[in-house]
Amino acid sequence: MTRVGIFGGMFDPVHHGHMAVARHAVEFLDLDRLLLIPCKRPNHRGLPMASGEQRLRMLELAAAEDPRIVADPIELSSGGVSWTVHTLARLRQRFPAARLVLVLGVDAFLGLPNWRNPEQLFRMAHLLVIARQNLPMDYAMAGRFGGAMAQDPEQLFSGKAGGVLLSPEPAVDASSTAARELLAEGRRVSLPGKVLAYIGEQGLYRGENT
Repeated sequence: MTRVGIFGGMFDPVHHGHMAVARHAVEFLDLDRLLLIPCKRPNHRGLPMASGEQRLRMLELAAAEDPRIVADPIELSSGGVSWTVHTLARLRQRFPAARLVLVLGVDAFLGLPNWRNPEQLFRMAHLLVIARQNLPMDYAMAGRFGGAMAQDPEQLFSGKAGGVLLSPEPAVDASSTAARELLAEGRRVSLPGKVLAYIGEQGLYRGENT
């Protein structure tokens, strides 16, 4: 059975922490593919500084060394706000027989009651929740929306959807906000090499744009 991970975000810009989570999800869950999906228009924050095309290109550059990790423009091609439930519905049509897994941080997981139609997420996909330091896990959250906690990847994939698995956070301290601030100040920043070169070529995140 094909296993497809979905990891969405602003990726403005993509950094080592994002890629560490992506690689961890692929290895931990033995995924056949993991889709990195840049959000077109968020419902919870301001618009990104880089365009959708630029953020997609940065993801392509960051993921180039692992064929299992792929940048996907599915949300960039849709209109309006990027709702995860709508993205999953489209991916379910694309991968009708696959086990879909939504990868998100525990901070996002704790905010599920504020998501659009969260119960539908559990009907279409499993969830891999990445632990965050100093944030407690709500083990009852899955049950509120018709899901159930799993003990390991095999138990997670025993059903088509609705399972939730908690995973440790990869040990990489990185932030898109911090990266933008450093770039705006002309200071050194740790980003994937090809991404950093692309940012320079495009003139992204310069002081006058922040």
